[in-house]
Amino acid sequence: MSPDAEHDASLYGHGVSDHEDGVLVHIAAGPWTVRHWAGNPNSLWPEDRLSYWMASVWARCGRGLTWKSGPPADGRPRPCGICRLSSADITARHTRLRPTTAPGPGHTA
Repeated sequence: MSPDAEHDASLYGHGVSDHEDGVLVHIAAGPWTVRHWAGNPNSLWPEDRLSYWMASVWARCGRGLTWKSGPPADGRPRPCGICRLSSADITARHTRLRPTTAPGPGHTA
């Protein structure tokens, strides 16, 4: 794990995403925020009718996390590979390099 990832893990902890069903454990990239969902009594879905508190944070890889978790242990669940990279490596993965000059004659796309 990179020093950047270790630093964020020690400050903000770990979490899982609802969208992945907890398959991967991610490293939080900032402080967790907690807010109250007032509920919608007219909703068709019963889980949206009740009010509840929710916590959320962005992971280092860019995924939104909704549940706090401990660090991965014994291989279950698996750690997110992108979250473990350095901040520079994550930025490089999210950056697309484009040529600075127009292609020369005879260049085929």
